Amino acid sequence: MLDHLNTWSDYRTTVRAFDAVLEHGKAVAAVWAAHPADGAQATYGERIFGKLLAHCVALRRLAADPMQATPRDLGELPSMSALARCVIEAFDAFEYVAGHRISESERGFRIRLWELHDATRRLKVLAALGVEDPGIDEIRADAQRLQAAIESHEHLATLPAELQAELRRRFARADPPAFHLNQRQRCSLSGIDPHWHDMATLQLTQHMHTLPFSTRQLLMIPPGTPEGLGLLAQPLLLTLPLLVRVIQSAAALMPANAPEPPSRTARTMQAWRSVAERPTRSPLEPSVA
Repeated sequence: MLDHLNTWSDYRTTVRAFDAVLEHGKAVAAVWAAHPADGAQATYGERIFGKLLAHCVALRRLAADPMQATPRDLGELPSMSALARCVIEAFDAFEYVAGHRISESERGFRIRLWELHDATRRLKVLAALGVEDPGIDEIRADAQRLQAAIESHEHLATLPAELQAELRRRFARADPPAFHLNQRQRCSLSGIDPHWHDMATLQLTQHMHTLPFSTRQLLMIPPGTPEGLGLLAQPLLLTLPLLVRVIQSAAALMPANAPEPPSRTARTMQAWRSVAERPTRSPLEPSVA
């Protein structure tokens, strides 16, 4: 096992692992597209899965080419970090809407809440832009219908009284959340360590922002050093465990049989899946038999 990326060869190994998993993800998506999903869970799951894969494809395109010489700077790191953050957000949405093993009642409640959050946000954006369009009335009607459905939903009554009250307060001020569970609860249901999730999000967000720390690092750390190689690979290292998990969840939702990964890719996926189960620590590359 490599605790850190020390050489360009180590970086190349990481990229090969990402490529193998991503290619299998594309194969799963292609089969799913050929067999249209049925029901809100599978339909939204397929769409989110496709969006997550698109983020990963764009991320890979920005990654330093392992077959070329070590790049001279870390200029792509902020953009790669932004895309990796998008992968984490898509993972969270996929799990909440389609991935978690929950009752059909709770699934319906979650999907309606997620849709209500979307409709309400769209209304706010359109209002801020000063847009006047007949379509706004339809969005407003959808939001009202969804809110009424949620407020009378059987699952709402099963939630803790404090959470019910908070949701109703947010409905009253037209600010429904996308998720009714906090991040720790969602991580627990997803089988990942919440501290790992926090660490990954914080590290990537740090480089998304244009602040003294990140701009200084981009100039001061040579890409060829172990620290520089670690930064180059960081967006890939932090998205791989989530990419693996979404691919496996997507395969379980598909109406058709999902393609099996090649044996080496399967071992790679098994090793990377476990990374997100660890407590907060620097990204590690798992050993692959």
